Amino acid sequence: MTTLPRTMVSVVVCLVAMMILSGFRLWLYRERRSDVRVLSVREKVKLFWIGIRLDGVIVSRACMPLLVAIVVLPDSLLLASRFVFALYLGIFYFTLFLAEIAGIYFFRFYDFRPNYLIFEHGADREVLKTVAKAYPLVRIVLLSLAGAWLAAIAVQLLASTARVNAQGENFWWLWDRALTFLWLGLAAVVSRGTFDHRPLNPSLAAFTTNRIANEIAGCGVFNLLYEWSQRAKNEFVVLKSVTQVPSVDEAFADARRILSRDGRFCDDGPNPLTRRIANPSAPAPLNVVLIVMESFTGRLTGCLGGSPGLSPHLDMLAEEGLLLERCYATGERTIQGLEAAVCSFPPLPGEGVVKRPQARQHFATLASVLKQRDYATTFLYGGQGIFDHMLGFFLGNGFDRFIEEKDFPAPSYKSPWGVSDEDLFERADAEFRRYHETGQPFFATLLTVSLHSPWQFPAGKIEPLPADTKVPAGFELDELNNFLYADYCIGQFIRLARQAPYFDNTLFVFVGDHGVHLRGNQLIPIDDYVVPALFLAPKHVDSGRISAVASQMDLPPTIMGIVGGEYRSAFLGRDIRKPTADDPFALVIYNKKRYGIVSDRELIVLRESGDRLTYQRSGFGPSWLQIKTTETGTSRAQTGLAILRSAESLLVSGRYHPEPHSAVKN
Repeated sequence: MTTLPRTMVSVVVCLVAMMILSGFRLWLYRERRSDVRVLSVREKVKLFWIGIRLDGVIVSRACMPLLVAIVVLPDSLLLASRFVFALYLGIFYFTLFLAEIAGIYFFRFYDFRPNYLIFEHGADREVLKTVAKAYPLVRIVLLSLAGAWLAAIAVQLLASTARVNAQGENFWWLWDRALTFLWLGLAAVVSRGTFDHRPLNPSLAAFTTNRIANEIAGCGVFNLLYEWSQRAKNEFVVLKSVTQVPSVDEAFADARRILSRDGRFCDDGPNPLTRRIANPSAPAPLNVVLIVMESFTGRLTGCLGGSPGLSPHLDMLAEEGLLLERCYATGERTIQGLEAAVCSFPPLPGEGVVKRPQARQHFATLASVLKQRDYATTFLYGGQGIFDHMLGFFLGNGFDRFIEEKDFPAPSYKSPWGVSDEDLFERADAEFRRYHETGQPFFATLLTVSLHSPWQFPAGKIEPLPADTKVPAGFELDELNNFLYADYCIGQFIRLARQAPYFDNTLFVFVGDHGVHLRGNQLIPIDDYVVPALFLAPKHVDSGRISAVASQMDLPPTIMGIVGGEYRSAFLGRDIRKPTADDPFALVIYNKKRYGIVSDRELIVLRESGDRLTYQRSGFGPSWLQIKTTETGTSRAQTGLAILRSAESLLVSGRYHPEPHSAVKN
């Protein structure tokens, strides 16, 4: 008499599934070995390790019901359920083979793993007809059936090696049961993919600047299931579902009218809004450091009239820099601030473009523009790059390096969100000094993390506020002290930079990432969207203040105007230093679906119901009075919607870049 240890059976079931996915990854690796030959041995090992982690999430979750049943059910039920288990296992293995074999053809055609395109075009009849002609569907299905059959045989053969006779049955049964809970616990951990507080997402595969290597490391099944989950949660929302929009042709025509003031349209590429913009050339390449400051609101910034003013260091820098007095954040989250400040892209409903699959490559950024001028491009972040898909987005769109929490071997302080801003700025200073020593111009984006709940920061750095300090509505006393610490870190960074040889030839740009504590009974609490925006380069930019309405979207064009020279631009903001005949406005989004268009004295709210409400105030204060929408307001609303509609179209079609047809890969 023989018996089969149950835990061993469940291990074999998962092992065979992992072998299927890893085998197809190895197949892709061999097919594209000429593209990945440049990888180091360590990078090649990492490619497969990342793949195993992503595959493990799929396998463990798919097999979890089967694993629990095999381990827990009594012998009688287990025996009676053999057909159900066999059917479940057969369907699972067939699905893996079908997805991976079809994924090989998909990769050969599109040059990347199956992704959002499956959902966007899968229901299109013409696309289905094309797929039926281009893909050997019958062969794929037959191979998948054969593969599932072979996998089932492999499970039987591997599991049979664990069979024991009756003499050893008791010993092995006890040993098997001892491993049961350990195995289930391991499967539960693998199903999440990490011990970190954030579960895995497709951005994990973006471990190098070699796009093909990143795609091979990824998992097509993981991509599809993640995309489906995001769509199920309505994370990716179309613009027409939240407001009335013009047609695409009308939108592009209106957008061209408003953007024509910046430069000459190229009309030689897929993006109809690409312009060639000429600026006076600088005598030497100017380094650029963009510091995106977490939760750094204008409500507490002294130089913007915040009360209480808790930014003495930034206030002193404002005296020698160019300060935008009315710069509006585009949204309520960091990724919305990043897409505006780095990409000059407006806020779309739902999730920001940093998380959207259509923007994972060939998406215009400051880095991609400056990289064409041989700048070294680096993103420095105190947290984890996997958060909000930042790692994959920025490495795929112009940044050579992404320095994150794990790259700080011995930080002086860590909070739940990552290493302290002091550690971030010290690392940045060291990197910039190395670039300067080699004569390499550089562009760097820094994203701070210290100013974030639960309001933790190192002791002894600031003088805490008295316990009886009047705390503004929505804030906490610990938060105000944390704000002081964030400002202190800015001062320490510039103190270090002034002592460095790169300082005199570097443009530092400071900007808050989003509005905070957006409360009150207003449809859009617009004044809470104001964030500091400061350009600091004492030898290149005259000090002063600009009171005109500006947006984070205006930072990339303004930075390029200061850097100088001619460049091709897809940016949708404007150079804030250049005069304009139009009344400038800023686009903001509230709750990921309600738009505001704010100008000097007017706010137009585009409600989800389709209504347009107009508010006006006599001065820069809290009082907004509703008025009848004017002809000028209607025109401004149409212009804002044209920018949004054009941006959405460019994103969905993969055309938000300034490249000519000749430079765009098919």
